[in-house]
This record gives sequence, structure tokens and C-alpha cells, in this order.
Amino acid sequence: MAYGGGDVGPCFNLPDEILSVMPTDPYEQLDLARKITSMAIASRVTNLEAEAVGLRQKLREKDRLIQELEDKASRLEGACQDAELRFRIAIEDNMKLLKEKESLDLNVKKLNRDLAKLETFKRQLMQSLNDENSPQTETVDIGTYDQSTPKKYSEPAPKLVQRFPFTPYQKTRVTQTGTPKLITSVELPHNRAYSSAGSPQGMSAPASPRTQYEGSGSFSSCFPSSQLSSATNSPPRGRQLSARSPRINGKEFFRQVRSRLSLDQFTAFLTNIKELNAQKQSREETLRKAEEIFGVDNKDLYISFQGLLNRSNQ
Repeated sequence: MAYGGGDVGPCFNLPDEILSVMPTDPYEQLDLARKITSMAIASRVTNLEAEAVGLRQKLREKDRLIQELEDKASRLEGACQDAELRFRIAIEDNMKLLKEKESLDLNVKKLNRDLAKLETFKRQLMQSLNDENSPQTETVDIGTYDQSTPKKYSEPAPKLVQRFPFTPYQKTRVTQTGTPKLITSVELPHNRAYSSAGSPQGMSAPASPRTQYEGSGSFSSCFPSSQLSSATNSPPRGRQLSARSPRINGKEFFRQVRSRLSLDQFTAFLTNIKELNAQKQSREETLRKAEEIFGVDNKDLYISFQGLLNRSNQ
């Protein structure tokens, strides 16, 4: 180390500028060194304190950011809980809505069935009102045979079944040529007076047995063979209509059926006649269904209907 005043000592590799200003006294050098050390320490402390202040400021900012993040996390957690609660409520509402939808579907199907039934009932009611207020347009095979009075034939009569509209305002009259003829009348047959010859009053002279029954056709579909044999072998009656029960015409029959049957029964009866006219069922099946529709209380209507069918099949 070089000292001031040109003295040569140990070399500490100090710059010449420092060596030139350093005192030569060792104690002064120590005092200078202490001051320099104090200045260095003070400077270092100042720098560290400034750095500490900056770090504390950053720490406070970090703490504030952490608090904000914690608050945000708390809010998000609350929102998540609310969303989960709403999700469970939505699932429960969805299940309720599904059950209500199924119930509504069942109600809609039931209402559709009820509506279809009401539409059917409406059509039947309108048809019934139209049938009641206007002439019937149903077609039935009606002849002129009266089952209650079998008569003697001079020879087997040809079977002739005439298909024509059967209305309450029409009835069948057999002409001299044996062809059924439709005439319009509202008069009941049992109100007519018959002569001893068996002809209605006001008509022409009695026809022969053949011409009188040619329009009626064969008895084979209405009477058993024993009854036919008895009617054929019986003595001549001179065509007198003794003990003959009055025959009901179409108008009176339908009026009684409409007034005594319910709407459903009357509709079923008309359907039964339609099936017969469409040849979808036999005469026996038609009579069986008619007997079920009329029942025991309306046995007379069944007998009248049977007589009308018997006349139509001759």
C-alpha cells in the first residue's frame, strides 16, 4: 500500500488518485476507512429500505389482487351454487312438464275420441232428423205377400223380387199383369174395406188366382214345406180374405219405429237395412239383428218388419 508523502509500503492495488489523497497516519486512515464504511453501509441501508418500500408496495398490490380474486372466487362459487340450484329446479320442472305433457296427451286423445263420437252422434242425429222430416230413402226388397194368409195357387207362381226404394209414403199394389206398381198414399191398409171377393173397394173386378199372386212370388223362402202343402191341398176359398190381419204400410211402420226406439236403436235398425240391401248379410241375419234391436217390448214391430221382409222376398 502506498502512503502519502512518497513512502513505499505494501501494495493494495489502489488507484493512484485514492493513494494521493489518503492521509499517511494509520489512525487517520482507519478513521477515514470507518467513515467510508459508514457511508457505504448507510447508502446500502438506504437502498435496501427503498427496495423494501417498493417490495411492500408490490406486496400490498398483490394482497389487494388476492383479495379481489378471493372475492371473485366467492362470487363465482355463489353463482355456481345458484346455477346448480336452478338446474335442479329446472330438472324437477322438466319432469313435471313431462308428466303434464303425458297427461295432456291422454286428455287430447280422450277429447279426440269424444269429439269423434260427438261428430258421429251429430251425423246420426242429423240423418235421423232428415229421415224424420223427409221421405225415407232406404231401399228394401218389398213384395206383396202376406204371411198370415197362405192361399191356393192354380199353378206355381214364378218368383219375382222387385227391389225398389221403401219409403213411409209408398206402398205396393199388384196390377192385373202381376207387376208390382208403386203408388203414393198415406192411407193405412187396415182402414180399407174389402169386398167378399177380396178386392179393395174402388178397384176393378177380382183377378184370377194366378194374376193376383204373380207379383208375390214363391212361398218357398217364407213357409216350411209342410205349411205349403197344407195351403196347397186345402179347399178353395174363393179368394175371400177372411180372418186376415191388417197389414201395416211403410209410413206407419217407420213412424212407430222412430217414436218407440231410441236414437241409437233406430240408427242400428237403419244400418241393418243397409247391410241387407247391400247384400252383406242374409235375411235370417237381418231378422235376428232386428229382433235384438226391437227386444221383447217391441215384439209387434219385429212381427211387422218380418211381414214386410216376407212380402219383399216373394
